[in-house]
Amino acid sequence: MIDWHNAQVFWALVQRDLIMIKKRLSSTLLTGVIQITTSVVLFGRLFPTMGVSDQLIAPLFIGQACFQMFFLGNAMGFRTIYDIKYSRFIDYRLTLPLPKRWLFGATLLYFVIETTIITLPLLLLGTIFLAPQFAGAQPNWLIFIITYFQVLCMYGLMFMSLSYYYTPEWYMNNIFPRRLTLLIGISPVFYTWFKAYAFSPNASLIVLASPLTYAFEGMRVALLGGPNYISPLYCIPMLALFSGVFCALLAYGIKKRLDPV
Repeated sequence: MIDWHNAQVFWALVQRDLIMIKKRLSSTLLTGVIQITTSVVLFGRLFPTMGVSDQLIAPLFIGQACFQMFFLGNAMGFRTIYDIKYSRFIDYRLTLPLPKRWLFGATLLYFVIETTIITLPLLLLGTIFLAPQFAGAQPNWLIFIITYFQVLCMYGLMFMSLSYYYTPEWYMNNIFPRRLTLLIGISPVFYTWFKAYAFSPNASLIVLASPLTYAFEGMRVALLGGPNYISPLYCIPMLALFSGVFCALLAYGIKKRLDPV
């Protein structure tokens, strides 16, 4: 049963966040325009001039777009750390008559909405502007919608959980060199998983340990289709699994950081 009192408070938080998004809309849209322009020039002009095969342009473009989503999640993590250490707006939210799962659900929804405004046009317009490179694509739009929002939710939960699990000082100084660099290094950002498997079947198993693998490959198979990417029958459940892991880590981090006794 839905607790309607909690739903009303949750909706009030969402409305407040929507007002903040509206105030920042012009800046957010400008960020999206810059990303679209840069990506189209890079993948539509520069890479082909450098001799990159047209067959690689589309999967590399999708990987780069997913990478942008990842870095927007990292930016949210730093905003959370700044709030925990300095502004303490979280203290006000904790006084609201709302369970923590609803409270942090509103934060996750804010991230999903804002990141969608920036990255969804990048993906959709990119496929239009790079039409020659996407000529053989067989997109499945239902799978794309499911995967896209799963990826956003996983990224949001990942960085929320990390920002609450680690101390602000450790996060700001070490999260990228000690955690994210390794995670990115074993993820198929600039290649596909089957290329890694063809190079080394044993090494490709390490790539499967990264949650980013299922984000990149899931988006590729949704927008491009074909047998050259990991099936959505694997990507979608694995994204859900990693989201559950980060949910558990977030719950532990919240208790550790905000309710240690």
